[in-house]
Amino acid sequence: MIGIFHVFMWYFLLILYMGQIRGVFGTYEPITYKTGCSLWGIIFIIAGVSIIRATRHPTQGMKLGREVSRVLLISYPLEFSIALTYSIFGCIDLNRHNEDTLTAVTEEAESTF
Repeated sequence: MIGIFHVFMWYFLLILYMGQIRGVFGTYEPITYKTGCSLWGIIFIIAGVSIIRATRHPTQGMKLGREVSRVLLISYPLEFSIALTYSIFGCIDLNRHNEDTLTAVTEEAESTF
């Protein structure tokens, strides 16, 4: 589906680009032509076809790949919990530093009056 979407959007932009009228600032050149958006769509389509073909005729390597995927799926919650804990403690530490500098600024402001 993603590949078909990319190809159709490239075609749609091609039609819009060809129908442009040269304006004051020239014509707009879509970046999708320079980056090869349609090539990404073709790659997505080829990858989807090869995945469907591989699931119909499983091999020994595919069974090993499934086991590796299971191990990786177990490690994702661990990675998420470590990142969440790190970000929470980082925000707490950031809040402490802001409180220390806030009191120093108010003391400095009071001393000038």
